Amino acid sequence: MVDVPWFRAPADGDPGTLNACYVALDLPVIRGRADEVALVLDGTDHTFARLLTEVAACAGVLCAFGVEVGDEVALGPLPAETAVVAALAVARVGAVASYDESPSPSAKVRLTATDAGVVLVAGGDEVAWDVAMRAGRTDPAGCADVPGDAVLARRGDQVLPVLAALGSSVEGTSPVPEGLTLVEVVGVAVWTSQAPRPTA
Repeated sequence: MVDVPWFRAPADGDPGTLNACYVALDLPVIRGRADEVALVLDGTDHTFARLLTEVAACAGVLCAFGVEVGDEVALGPLPAETAVVAALAVARVGAVASYDESPSPSAKVRLTATDAGVVLVAGGDEVAWDVAMRAGRTDPAGCADVPGDAVLARRGDQVLPVLAALGSSVEGTSPVPEGLTLVEVVGVAVWTSQAPRPTA
């Protein structure tokens, strides 16, 4: 088990608060690692600073659409970078990433890949990914206080609790559901549903 950087430590039945995205991206930047490579996707290096900028922008968009702690965000198969950014953005706002084949009607936002590119769908509005991200960069989101017993992601009956994603769960890590990929950023594990890469 690893030490968890709690925002508020658990005590007397209170599960405490923390944020997985804070651990994955904010802490390394605070500790001077902004220009170090956090992740390599499709042969491209992504620094902590770049990932943090993109994730905070995406989280800003989620907040603009009313996504709050505990809300569901449906994530379909997405290009690798978008999938990671979206999963970490959902964690940043304290929502639950849902990877079910048929998104629940309770999902506040859906992100999906179409022939025209990635779109964000909320309340009947459909916004292209690049447009949403430009808007999000003007009002990036900070990290929400997430209860320590919260769920980070779900697919059907399988869940990834926040503490398991941080490697600090008594139960150990959750198995990765079929069709999903486990991506680790500084030891923080997130599930993603990556669309197959287009062939030339």
